[in-house]
Amino acid sequence: MNPLTAGTSNAGSGILQSLGSNQNSINDIQTQLSTNKKILDPAQQGVVTRLQSQVTSFAAAHDNIAKAQNVLNVASTGLQSISSLLTQMQDLANKANDATMTSTDAAKLNQTFQHLLAQVQSTATNSKVDSVGLLVNTATQLAIQTGLTTADITNISTVSSDTTTLGISTLSVTNATSAAGAITALASALQTISTSQSSIAADQMALQTVDDQDASISQNLQNTIDTIQKPDAAALQMQLQNANNQQSMNYYLISQMNQEASTVLTIFR
Repeated sequence: MNPLTAGTSNAGSGILQSLGSNQNSINDIQTQLSTNKKILDPAQQGVVTRLQSQVTSFAAAHDNIAKAQNVLNVASTGLQSISSLLTQMQDLANKANDATMTSTDAAKLNQTFQHLLAQVQSTATNSKVDSVGLLVNTATQLAIQTGLTTADITNISTVSSDTTTLGISTLSVTNATSAAGAITALASALQTISTSQSSIAADQMALQTVDDQDASISQNLQNTIDTIQKPDAAALQMQLQNANNQQSMNYYLISQMNQEASTVLTIFR
């Protein structure tokens, strides 16, 4: 092989390698700029993966809390409705607690009373979200995962408010005697409902506190992830400019070498 052409071939091969390597660098830089995420080394990627897993777990915990809050909100609304119904029943019982009332009038009052009693039971039964409720005596305590692991549990207690639990399922106001008994039972039932409302409110506040804490921790984790992943845009722009300049030089050198090779071939023809 002619020494001149051999040297030219070796130099050209080196420039082509530089051209390919430099283009890869340009592609990497452009990707980082377009995605606003730098290319991480294995150690950095490991940290990001671990932190992202925790962020995902906190997001799942937030969803759990939101669902539990929905159940509590429905229970709270149900308790308010039951309280209103019991108050109306109490008013009827007070009216029926009259020895001078005729049996016909008492029967009419009792008919309305029984209708309200049925509404209490219906409200307790139907105050639920996706078949999950807290107001019937068959309800069970809810265990809500509110943190990263299954050990991070917040328990939501039931507040049974059906007519049997309240002790009012057999009440009537057909006469003054039954009305007097109803007045006492309804007063106790209203006190139970008030206690249940306080319990629901406490659970709502506890869940909100945990949710706020989770959100704060999750945001700090995400900030750390963003810090690790965020590239130095100014430095990358400078690197891109240098790489583009180098690429232009590579293309120029290849062009020059092509011309030289053409000249050599002409000489040896």
